[in-house]
Amino acid sequence: MNRNRIISLLLVALFFAGVLYAGGTAEAIYPDPEKNITIVVPHAAGGSTDLIFRTLAEEMKRVSGANFLVTNITGAGSATGTNEVINNAADGYMFLGAGTHTTAATMQGLTNGYKELDYIAALNWDPFIIAVRNDKPWKTLQDLVDDAKSRPGKITMGNAGMGGATGVASVGLNLAFNKTFNVTPFNGGADLIASVLGGHCDVGIFSQSEVVANSASFRPLAILADKHSSLPLLASVPNLAEAGYPQISVPGGSFRSIMVKKGTPESVKKWLADTAEKAFNSAAFQKFMKDNGLIPAFSKLGAFAEYDKGIIADYEVILKEANLYKMTN
Repeated sequence: MNRNRIISLLLVALFFAGVLYAGGTAEAIYPDPEKNITIVVPHAAGGSTDLIFRTLAEEMKRVSGANFLVTNITGAGSATGTNEVINNAADGYMFLGAGTHTTAATMQGLTNGYKELDYIAALNWDPFIIAVRNDKPWKTLQDLVDDAKSRPGKITMGNAGMGGATGVASVGLNLAFNKTFNVTPFNGGADLIASVLGGHCDVGIFSQSEVVANSASFRPLAILADKHSSLPLLASVPNLAEAGYPQISVPGGSFRSIMVKKGTPESVKKWLADTAEKAFNSAAFQKFMKDNGLIPAFSKLGAFAEYDKGIIADYEVILKEANLYKMTN
C-alpha cells in the first residue's frame, strides 16, 4: 500500500472516530456554544415566577458564557409548560422553571410532572399575600370574610391557576370559609393582577413580590406564611392567626426550582446545578431576592431531591382534603 493511500485511510478513520465520539458522548462537549439553553416558565410573562427565572437566566448566562433564554408556555395551570419539557429531548438544552406549581399540577393529574423530572437546584420561597384593590371597602380579612358570608358566591377569589400553589391555597381558604367565595383561576400571576386591578376579580392570592410591585394599587389583608414579611413595606401585614384564623392551614408561599427531564446525562445535570449555584450566589441575584422578600432555600441534585420529599408530603395532605388529588400511581 502506497504512502498516500495510508495517509488517506488514516484521515478517514480519524474523521469517523471524531463523529462517533461527538455522537456517543454529547455531554462531553456540553454546552454547545452554538445552542441556546431554554428555561421554560410555565406561567405568563410579568408574574413573579417569570421575573425570578429571567433574573436567574441572566446570571447563569453571565457566570457561564452559555446562551440562556426564557420562554413562557402557559396553560392548564402550569402543566402545558411542564409537558413541553417532558416531551423534549433529555439533553440539558431545555429545563423547567419548576416549584410548588409542579407539585400541585402533578397531584391534580394535569401532568406527569415531577414523576418524569430530575432535580437540579432548589432556589427560594415567595410568601403568599391576600390582597384587594385599595379602593375596595374591606380593610381587614375579617371584613372580607364577613361580607362573603353575607352573600355567598358573590365575591370572587382569584388565583394564578389551579395547577399552581395559589390555586391550592384559594381552594383551602374557601373550604375553611364554608365555600362562601367564588374561586376563579386565571392564566398566571400577570393575568390575575390585571383582573384585580381592572375590577374583574375582587380579591387575589398573590406572591409577595407581586404585591410589592403593585403596592400603590393593592391593599394587603393577610400573609399566609407563619412569619411576618421581611420587607418593611409588608412587615405589618398580619398572618392568618393574627387575622383571627389560627385554625386555617394552607400553602403559605410559592417555591421555585430547576428541573430537567429524566434521562439527562449526569455530567450535564452537574454542570447545570453548579452554574445555577454560581448564579444564585451572585451579588445581582442575592440583591434581587432581598429586594423582593424572597426566602433563600438553595440546594442541588440529591440534597434538593430530599428537600422536595417534604413538600410533596405536605401537598398530598392538602390536596386530598380538598378533593383535588388525582394521581393514580
